[in-house]
Amino acid sequence: MKASVTKVDLISQSKNALARFWADTLKIEPTRDGVSIALPLLYPDGLQVVANLKPLAERTALLSDRGEVLANLTNSGFNLESEIVKKLITERLQLFDLRRHGLILEKQIRLPIDGLDIQLFGEALVSLAHLIYRYEPETTEENVADRTIQKLFLERGLVPKRNAILEGRVEKRIQVDYFLEGERGFALEVVKRKHHLVPYMEQWGWRWNDLRTKRPNLIRTMVYDPDNQHWDDTALAIGRSVCEVFCPYFEQEKVQKAISQR
Repeated sequence: MKASVTKVDLISQSKNALARFWADTLKIEPTRDGVSIALPLLYPDGLQVVANLKPLAERTALLSDRGEVLANLTNSGFNLESEIVKKLITERLQLFDLRRHGLILEKQIRLPIDGLDIQLFGEALVSLAHLIYRYEPETTEENVADRTIQKLFLERGLVPKRNAILEGRVEKRIQVDYFLEGERGFALEVVKRKHHLVPYMEQWGWRWNDLRTKRPNLIRTMVYDPDNQHWDDTALAIGRSVCEVFCPYFEQEKVQKAISQR
């Protein structure tokens, strides 16, 4: 029996579906020195790829991940200075013509903007993020904040969802460390990064706000370790502005109160 859907139909449906997906996923917002671009690409953990773009001169601009990819690899236990990891990173930097400054990955592009430059930069970040599947990382340092939160749940007889995937209005797969069901819902993220906390918190600020548009009453919580992380006033201010609870991990009474309100 001949198919009722023609090739022309498939072409039209494919174009329309992809156009809707890109329109729903792509989001561009102003930052302090340029714009933040949420691309229709996902990292291995399901988080959306966000590139930052700022002008350099009349005909040049700079794309950057603001340290997100390599910092996440470090947090996963990677020794970025080991020979095998350096070799894998260098191969991808050369392939995609990127520059590395500490943890930050950058690419200079010409203006006016060519969309292909931004797309290839995003694909380069995804490629580097997939190094986690190419190399067995060293044992990670134990995170005292995460251990404290786990103990708090255990003592209260609670079993949260680990690495829960929540849906925002734009970003459809936002992963949080812990999630408890309830009338409002309680989501908690433990800050594991030690350095470059402003861009990290800017991205989480965007994610928390995106979740808020989908679940207006969600209790958004983040805990951090002020003794072992390098915080400044800007990073702290972002956390306080987007979370119902944003506090050091040892202020457990604040977390307990938020859990009881879920």
